[in-house]
Amino acid sequence: MSVKAVRVKDIMGVMEKIAPKKLAEGWDKPGLAIGDPEREVKKILVALDVIDPVVEEAKRIGADMIVTHHPMLLFRKIESITADTLLGGRIFNLIQNNIAAFSAHTNLDIAAGGTNDVLAELIGLEGIEILEETWAESLKKIVVYVPVGHEQAVREAMCGAGAGHIGAYSHCTFGAAGKGTFLPLEGTNPFLGEQGRLETADEIRLETIVPAEKVHAVVQAMLAAHPYEEAAYDIYPVEQTGKKEGIGRIGELPQAIPFRDFAKQLKERLGLDAIRLVGDGEKPIKRVGLCTGAGVEFVSLAAAKGCDAYLTADIKYHEAQKAVELGIAVADVTHYASEVLIVPVLQEKLQAAAKENGWNIEVVCSEVDGQTFWTIE
Repeated sequence: MSVKAVRVKDIMGVMEKIAPKKLAEGWDKPGLAIGDPEREVKKILVALDVIDPVVEEAKRIGADMIVTHHPMLLFRKIESITADTLLGGRIFNLIQNNIAAFSAHTNLDIAAGGTNDVLAELIGLEGIEILEETWAESLKKIVVYVPVGHEQAVREAMCGAGAGHIGAYSHCTFGAAGKGTFLPLEGTNPFLGEQGRLETADEIRLETIVPAEKVHAVVQAMLAAHPYEEAAYDIYPVEQTGKKEGIGRIGELPQAIPFRDFAKQLKERLGLDAIRLVGDGEKPIKRVGLCTGAGVEFVSLAAAKGCDAYLTADIKYHEAQKAVELGIAVADVTHYASEVLIVPVLQEKLQAAAKENGWNIEVVCSEVDGQTFWTIE
């Protein structure tokens, strides 16, 4: 039995489920930066960054694709690509060795199970919630009129296509009985009645909520299950939204501990040789906010939401002063340490998808240490 070839676009499809591109911030550049979507993939290297040592590692192990968190072309203004520049040489190296480069950046920060959730889980937070909402699912309401006795089949078809989900409940619909009228004209083949005569039918007004992106699929499923030649239905906008996603997380420690002791735990769990702190080391810490990578812009929001401490990276002097004024303790856990945690998680998710799809591919974690900061005593 032949094994289906796995292509770059197939891996991109898996990553879209893990971290949908629609969640990314408007300024971001996630996705395929280098490579052919049709290129066959047999081995994937997962890393935090597409840096030269990672590219060389990919060449050495025979990887066809590099999947990273950070986009290699972010904040890069490219006017030319030449082999004698750092970035140009890296691009040449990837293309000449047929290695694709793909990233999931702020969409992976925001997505459930992404970088922020992994860090929150590592430090033992409970009752985790979003720090700042950045995306909300748009909803529509579909109303369709179905002859009595056929409403269950139509309901099942619509809900099977993605309608009727409210929180942890599925198949959420409402039905109301009424009378429908119609007059079949010449050339019709009516399910009820006959041409040229006004027909009155006992019908059910069936209505349900649908994510906007699934409206087309739900309507098609409804039409396929509906017995009428021409089904009558309406699509309405609604004010409320569905699922919500956002940047950063807030949660609580099982019990309050001094900030100094909490910081020591962070240092150990993140494998840091040192950790920069802002605030009173004896302050009791219970409610913690965090944002992986450079997220100091949310320190005021974390303070406003009652956080005793906030974790992020790339903190500057005046930003630290602001935290002191706000009365919130801050730990700079470094950009690398806060986000490299996602590498083994992505490796596991991609390997699980390969197994589920019957793909004969190998997914490995990079062994390159990309931590650029070190300290001396």
